[in-house]
Amino acid sequence: MGKRTMTIARRGFVALGTAAAAIGMGSRPGLAADKTIILGCSIPLSGPAAPTGITTQRTVEHAVELINAQGIMVGGDRYTIVPQFYDNKYIPAEAVTVVEKMLADGVKYLFSTGSGNSVPVVGKTTEAKVLQLSGASGKDHLTGPKFPYSFRVQPTNETAYAVYPWVKTAFPNVKRVAHMNPSDEAGFTESEDRRMISEKNGFTNVGNEYFKRGSTDMYPVATRLVGFNPDLIDFGGTIGRDQGLACKALRELGYKGHILLGYSDAKSFVDIAGPDAAEGALLFDTLAEPQTPEQHEIYDWWIKKYGAPFPSYVFLMWDWPFILADGIRKAQSVDPVVVAEALRTTVHHGIFGEERFGMKSVYGIDCSLTRQIPMSIVKNGKPAWLATIDWPAGV
Repeated sequence: MGKRTMTIARRGFVALGTAAAAIGMGSRPGLAADKTIILGCSIPLSGPAAPTGITTQRTVEHAVELINAQGIMVGGDRYTIVPQFYDNKYIPAEAVTVVEKMLADGVKYLFSTGSGNSVPVVGKTTEAKVLQLSGASGKDHLTGPKFPYSFRVQPTNETAYAVYPWVKTAFPNVKRVAHMNPSDEAGFTESEDRRMISEKNGFTNVGNEYFKRGSTDMYPVATRLVGFNPDLIDFGGTIGRDQGLACKALRELGYKGHILLGYSDAKSFVDIAGPDAAEGALLFDTLAEPQTPEQHEIYDWWIKKYGAPFPSYVFLMWDWPFILADGIRKAQSVDPVVVAEALRTTVHHGIFGEERFGMKSVYGIDCSLTRQIPMSIVKNGKPAWLATIDWPAGV
């Protein structure tokens, strides 16, 4: 089974698929053919967020190759995962069209990137009893008891539970915090949680501003933020090019305080903002440099296959396919309903140490991935590892 590309002209989008499950396996004389699990991936492969989507696709393809080399045994059957990639362009309407196509085709496992792309489809996937794994900000409108098959596989707005206590200790002079977010589903969620957690940790929230995602002029929002005289500006759900342009605008307007951001490739952020403007920026849930043998192995694979630079977002997308495979093995079933329950008690030892779905204390159900949070900093114009924060107890 080789690579395949599906063009669905009548629906107005392109779905790129890779049957990477069979790579290197060949035939297995005397054994029954492997059964397959289709994993539909709704990600941005074009538009401003395309670099993130392309990185996700390449990472998932390689992770699945490794999973399939071992196979997933369920009873006496050997399963492999076949990922299929659909371009949602980071547009919610496109994401809905993509997922409706998947559901019509009988896909039972979905990965989705972005809150604006994930929230509009979770009602549909829940009704169809499809397991939805999202790399997205969200609260009870994406993960909670009414969506029992929805999981978030990347700490997002919840990272604030770990990051703000760390900031309080690591940067004791920070007292006043301003927040900047895009005016969409992800931004509203990020703003609400980050302001709440900041205040609970003793910081004073002095400003809360929104901007239109994808704006090329960040000076208006930057001007308003500088007027609050904050010690730290939390970029929350701001991603991609918006981060670099906002950072550049803030520095040109004379802002000297701390900037906190995540969710994007560290090097790309520096390239857009410029080394001088990016200097000192704190990057949450960003592993700028590999620290362990396992992380070095992933880094070396990327450089050998795709060359430099290495996008740090690879690390954030690496573990979740393995967690899914662990959950299927534990469930001894490919029924998404059964697998969902198994995932709640699955413990995976990945590149960030012990990882598990938790946060029942916040969402009423164990549904959001908890693990250590790496912190990086831009130092001498380059992203560098700074610290690793343990997940807070009781959250």
